[in-house]
Amino acid sequence: MTIDLGRNSGALKEAWRDVLSEKTETNWALFGYEGHSNVLKLVSQGDGGINELKEDLSSGKIMYAFVKLNDPSTSLDKCVLINWQGEGANTVRKGLCANHLRDVEKFFPGAHLTYNARNEDEVDEDLLIEKLKMYGSEYRFKMKVEPVERALPVGTRYQKVNAVKEINSHERDKFWKKEEEEEKRRLEQERQKKQEQQLSLEVERQRQEESDTKNREQEAELRNEKIDQFKQSERDNFKQETERQNVAPEKPVRASILKANAQCNNLPKLASNLRVSSPEPAQAGSDDECDQFATIKRSPKDSSNSSAKPAESAASPTSVDKGDSSPFVEQTVQMLEQDFVDEYIFGMAKEGYKARALYDYQAADDTEISFDPGDFITNIEKVDEGWWQGLAPDGITYGLFPANYVELVE
Repeated sequence: MTIDLGRNSGALKEAWRDVLSEKTETNWALFGYEGHSNVLKLVSQGDGGINELKEDLSSGKIMYAFVKLNDPSTSLDKCVLINWQGEGANTVRKGLCANHLRDVEKFFPGAHLTYNARNEDEVDEDLLIEKLKMYGSEYRFKMKVEPVERALPVGTRYQKVNAVKEINSHERDKFWKKEEEEEKRRLEQERQKKQEQQLSLEVERQRQEESDTKNREQEAELRNEKIDQFKQSERDNFKQETERQNVAPEKPVRASILKANAQCNNLPKLASNLRVSSPEPAQAGSDDECDQFATIKRSPKDSSNSSAKPAESAASPTSVDKGDSSPFVEQTVQMLEQDFVDEYIFGMAKEGYKARALYDYQAADDTEISFDPGDFITNIEKVDEGWWQGLAPDGITYGLFPANYVELVE
């Protein structure tokens, strides 16, 4: 059907003249259909240029815009008639309005360029100015506008346009199906891309966690190793200290002759000075006594034979000549011999010292005694600075032992 320009022709022409006039600031006017009819009306107008016009364009309608632009190359104003067909407009409606553009161009003369647009990106001021540069600056219309008479029916040969028949529904469905498939494909690609990104982030996170765990394990191993080394060092130091404390001191060198030996040698000389005369049996008896007064004394618990001999010799009246000595001298000799026997053969007059063993000691020969740590040695005599002699823990053996292996007790 043809477009109806006569019902609102006054408003349409007034808006068109405002755009062309240099006395007004209006530089654009927008026209559209009334509802679903073919009657054209004025939609809006303004002086804000293309950017203001784009705000009133509807993507679901078919509209016409008459715009005045300034060409910077010539500093002249040029006009553009924009045929707007929104992307969301009804396809059948687009087909019905396809033949209306020619009538609109005749109704709004003076346009240097007729431009078709479907979206706002195509309605760009720089793009329109570039296209206007190819056209001259003279207007293609006469200022005297003749009123347009309403077109009459063509006649019987006119055939009504059937848009449904002209539009191939199969191609249309195919087009929209293709668009839907592309949209699905795009969404699927975006979903896969997000999954890949998440997977890469997860892999990176796991790699970082493994690296951190490995570093922590290495640090823990190093710390444990240092702790073990420190503990081992402490154990070694403790062991060395313990061994140093438990090591028995060196056995003192057995010095020269003990005091007992010296006294044994001096006693016969003292006795001989006191005696007036000494028969042969007495000399034999003195030799036996010197054998008994050796360096190492015998235990008081030894056999009674060795102890009986000194007693007999000490008590025997034949050891001193009665005819040549006084009773006083004989008594003195007898007392000296008896004291020596009591002290050096049968043990000290007193009980003597008592000591507890600190270390283990094994006798090197039959002149020494053996003992273990904690054993007690009794009847001790300090015969030398480094060596003492006493009764062994077994209560039988009497002999020498190192003094630094024991400690005296009360």
